[in-house]
Amino acid sequence: MSRLDVFVTVGMGRWPFDRLVAAAHELARDHDVFLQSGTSLVGGPAPAQPFVSPDEVATRIAQADVVITHGGNTVRTLQRAGRVPIVVAREATRGEMGNDHQVRYVFEEEAAARVVAAWGRLHRLDALVAEHAANEARLRHNLVTAPDPIADRLSLDELLRPVGDRR
Repeated sequence: MSRLDVFVTVGMGRWPFDRLVAAAHELARDHDVFLQSGTSLVGGPAPAQPFVSPDEVATRIAQADVVITHGGNTVRTLQRAGRVPIVVAREATRGEMGNDHQVRYVFEEEAAARVVAAWGRLHRLDALVAEHAANEARLRHNLVTAPDPIADRLSLDELLRPVGDRR
């Protein structure tokens, strides 16, 4: 198996996501992993930064063979970029979040075949990474490609502006 470029992001929240961070470090034995580690203090071989700029996130997404993310806003960002992410939901029972909204969201996205979900102890994460090119090709047609809500609002503003005020 060839080494893949893997970008792992746990988001910008205050909750540590040690389960995913530890799994990312395990992946670094076989792949080139960069980890946005958030507030987690779990160390390992993968190069990591707690937080990265939106521009760096965009660059890493574009360059990565595989992107693994928490079940937050990054999912839609990846889908709009034509990417099928591997998603790990933060779970309240594991102390990774205050509630299980990510669990519900990832179940919905998995049922709609728009993500590859990884659940539990993440012992299969290496297999999901190895299979990802085929999974992404198979699922890409299901992606949410809805326009950006800010652009939508600006378009609606333009439509609702009186005719004489349009440029």
